[in-house]
Order: sequence, then C-alpha cells, then structure tokens
Amino acid sequence: MNNLNQPPPGQSTKGLASDLAHLTQEMYKKNFELVERNKTLSILRKIHEIILSSVTDINQIAQRVVDTIAIEAEFKTISLFLLNREKNILEKLAVSQTEEVAKVELAFNRPFFQAEIPLLEEINLAVKTVKEKKVFVTHEVFDIFVPHISSDDAKRIQELTKIKSCLLYPLIVREDVIGVMIICLGESEMLLFQYKQDLIERLSGVIGIAIDNALLYKELKIANETLLQIDTLKDEFVSLASHELRTPMTAIKSYIWMALSGRGGTLSDKLRYYLDRAYKSTDRLIKLVNDMLNVSRIESGRVSVSLKATNINEVIIDTLTEMLPKAQEQNVELLFTPFPNLPYADADADKIKEVLINLIGNALKFTPMGGKITASVSVTNDVVVVKITDTGKGIPPEGMPKLFQKFGRIDSEYLVKQNAQGTGLGLYICKSLIELHHGRIWAESDGEGKGSTFSFTLKLTRSPHLPL
Repeated sequence: MNNLNQPPPGQSTKGLASDLAHLTQEMYKKNFELVERNKTLSILRKIHEIILSSVTDINQIAQRVVDTIAIEAEFKTISLFLLNREKNILEKLAVSQTEEVAKVELAFNRPFFQAEIPLLEEINLAVKTVKEKKVFVTHEVFDIFVPHISSDDAKRIQELTKIKSCLLYPLIVREDVIGVMIICLGESEMLLFQYKQDLIERLSGVIGIAIDNALLYKELKIANETLLQIDTLKDEFVSLASHELRTPMTAIKSYIWMALSGRGGTLSDKLRYYLDRAYKSTDRLIKLVNDMLNVSRIESGRVSVSLKATNINEVIIDTLTEMLPKAQEQNVELLFTPFPNLPYADADADKIKEVLINLIGNALKFTPMGGKITASVSVTNDVVVVKITDTGKGIPPEGMPKLFQKFGRIDSEYLVKQNAQGTGLGLYICKSLIELHHGRIWAESDGEGKGSTFSFTLKLTRSPHLPL
C-alpha cells in the first residue's frame, strides 16, 4: 500500500517542497495583483460617481476628485491646472487638501501653488509639459515651483512634505491639451506599486474628459443665460413696439372707416376700392399686433385668469352673436344648441371668449361658402368639453404637429381665402389660455376635405357661489 505522505516515484521530498513554495509564491503574487487591481477600480469608481453627481461647478468637481485620489491612493498631493489660451497662462483649478499641503501653507503663510503660471516661464516643468504634450518626472519640487519660489524654499517644502518624486501629465482631450496634472509622491516613481502606476496612467484621461465636460456644461449654461437675457429683451421690445404701433394703426383704421362711411364726401368707386383694401390690411395688422402683445404678456407671466363660476352656454352664444356678421359675409352657417342644465365651470369668461373667437375665426378661414361651423358642449367626468366643428378642408396629418405651436401654420393651399393666412399665433394663444384654466386643448381631423374639430376642457366649479 502506497504512503500518501511519500513523494511520487522519481521525485525527492526537497523537489516537492520547492514546487509547493513556488506555487504559494505565485498564488500570493496573483492575490496581491488582484487586490491592487481592485484598489484601482475602487478609486476610479469613486471618481466616476463624483463626475456623474448633480454637482456641475467645475471647481467643486475638480476639488472633490483630487481630494479623493490623494486620500485613496495615498499621494502627497495632486494638483490640476487649466490652460487659458487668451491670457497665455496656466490657471490653478484645484490642489488636494492633504496634511502635507497644510504643513506648507502654514509654514509659508501662502497657498501651496500660485494661482497662475505664465506660459512664458518655460523653465517651469508644468509649462514644458503642456507645450510639449509629454509626461515628465522630477525629483526636485523646485522644478514645479520655479521661478515663483527660491531654491532654498523649495528644499524646505520637500523636507516638510517628504516628497520624493513628482509626475506631470498633460491633460489631453480630442488631441488638444487643456491643462496639466501634477502628482507628488512619497516614493520614487520606480518603486510604485503596479496599481498606482495603472491608476496614474488612467487618471489623466479620466480627469481630462471630466474637466472638458464640466467646461462644456459651463459654456452651455452661460450661453443659455445669454439667450434668456436676449429673449427677455426681445419680449420687452415686442411689448413696447406693439403698444406703440397699435395706437397709430387704430387711428388710421378709424379715419379710413369714416372715409368709407362718406364722412368726408362722396367717393369714386376706384377710391372706395383702394380705401377698402387699406382698411382690411390695417385691420389685419392690428390683429397681428394684438396677437404679438398677447404672446409677449403670456410668456412673461403677465396674463392671469380670474376663475369664476361661469355659464359656458352664455359665453358661446355671446361669441357666436359677435362672429355672426363675419360668417354671413362668407356665407357660412353658425350652429349651436345649448346644453340643458349645464353645470357651471371655473372660467374667466373674457379669456374663454377670446379662445372661442380664435377657434371660430380659424374655422372660417378653412370652411368654404355654404359650409357649417357647429359649437357643442358636453359634460364628461368633472369637466365641461367645448367643441368647434367645421365642414372645411380639414387638416393633413403632416399639419397636426404644427398646431398650437408658436408661428405654426398649415399650408396656404388649405385656405378657402388666400389672403386669410394668419400669423400662426392664434392657436398658441388659445393653448396658453386654456392651460391657465388648468384645461386641455386638442384638434382632430380625418384628413383633407373632411373638416376638423377643435376641443378644449374646463373644470366644473366646486364653488357654492354662483354668479349674480
């Protein structure tokens, strides 16, 4: 019977012990490498968490990144400088707040690094790193401070911090250098653990991308703020211009109306024709100015609604009565059957009337002579639903997304009167006013030649107080 404690035939006990020792050494080496790799991944994961956090300020992001790296990787210090091409300098972005940095700042009563390094100072290794886009290593901290401190002060800093070597990496994004990373170590770069070497190699790329993204976000934020300011100025200009234009145009319209009414004497047929065209054009301009003024007020938050218990039947009847002469002029029939015992809705009667005038006026533009426009009301759940249906040319599928958009207009070929093309603001105003009522507005059409229906909702009133 074989003894399990005996080596196989042909192999000595000494040889087996050697093999076991070698195997144990390899296993220890592999485990150590795995631990190192996990450290690298852990640090990179923490950096990514900082980059992907809700913080968007580049200075805060950079500071958190360098502090995390310095603590987790046990670096003496890590610093970031950004390239400012306009000023031709390297600007300090962040310096890790380590114990070594605190010692230097306390001893010298000044920041660890100066705020700026002019690119003309080519004897400074950070400048050389940026200009040559190469990695540099130094064992003298004087190389990264020169000419801002003396050689003696640099030696004192090195004694205080026990820095043995400094590694300088250019931060490169899309083949363009954007700054420099300076890592100072408590050991020679030749004695670094493999995980630290791997980490340092990957840091410049990760940090470069993070800073570039933060800079892009900052630029976008500034651009957005500028656009908002321009938009505010635009609204103010439109509002002012609308006010200034409306008064003289109203006067012009009044004088033309008096002339057409014969107040200034008998008119020839040709002169009456010219004045009639001028009157209609002025009327369209006034409507355009009013629309622009309404949009400006809505977008600046200067339009509010006074919600009261309102009989929507009465608002519709009042609006149709006002629109009737225009409909008769185009030989279009207006129809409405009041909803019996209609509950009151929370609404601003004047604003809802404005919505109805826009919707009915819009329907008149697309409904041919002999057509019909029907208003109807119903109650569904807790809302009143108002519908304006016409027998006009309908809305093509490609035209639907344009509805309710500012300056969104259907192609003029669907109009029954070619000179009736609007500004594209009416439906946008309707949508804004209905949303102020906490309602919803939408359009439906089966296609060309099949008419269209515009609907909106208003909440039923819960107030026990009815209008007088």
